[in-house]
Amino acid sequence: MQRSAQASAVTKSAGEPEAASDPNRQRRRERLLQIGTLVLLLAVWEFAARDANKLLVAVPSDIAVATWELLLNGELLSATLDSMSTFVLGFVIASVIGIVVGFAMGTNRTVEVILDPYINALYAMPLVALIPILMLWVGIGFLAKITIIILFAVFPVIINTVTGVKNVDRHYLDIGKAFMASRFMVYRQIIAPYALPYVASGLRIALGRGIIAMIVAEFLTSISGLGGLIINYTNAFETAKAFAPVLVVALLANALTVLVQKVEERFGRWRRR
Repeated sequence: MQRSAQASAVTKSAGEPEAASDPNRQRRRERLLQIGTLVLLLAVWEFAARDANKLLVAVPSDIAVATWELLLNGELLSATLDSMSTFVLGFVIASVIGIVVGFAMGTNRTVEVILDPYINALYAMPLVALIPILMLWVGIGFLAKITIIILFAVFPVIINTVTGVKNVDRHYLDIGKAFMASRFMVYRQIIAPYALPYVASGLRIALGRGIIAMIVAEFLTSISGLGGLIINYTNAFETAKAFAPVLVVALLANALTVLVQKVEERFGRWRRR
């Protein structure tokens, strides 16, 4: 019996490294699959559009050359910094407003009753239709871009924060009451940690909407930043150069989404234990 238990323990300990390596192997397999799919799509695009009109269709090799040229002359970097400074400020403001309003709605029924119809209506509304009105109110400069980004990004944060706050397990709240915790301690020690994964999910959705808002604002207002490059080079029929800022936007969107996902996994890990 003792030998059998020892053999079982040895077998288990020998299998642990293999089990631990399985997630790493799975991630490498998924990464290779993604890279392979990207290479295949680029190859198909390159050969399928090789004989197309260069004024209308750019192939990946031309886009790579154009991107390198715009990087060398500093135009792409300058436009990226211009767009990202606007986006980061608008996204941070939208995040703060969304979290504060979401916590207020999730913890106070009166606030929820008052604000909920307007939040739902504005979230469902095609906000692009409001941009001309906003331009009349705040102009076509920096303030207009910030306002548009906030308007697009704030509502997913509010809605997900409300969901997170209202889904706190009642047992945790009862434990807080049993230990005579103050309202502030309940918010900080119970509600906030439980709602954080929901907030992170809302931020991830708001991130995509904010990037869309940034480009739309640059199209329709000041014609600057990455959106301005797209408009200017498209009007000049320099299609390869017009794709360069599109590529930068796609890379930035993916990088920021991965960053928010890491935050979401970090704060949501305890709920899966």
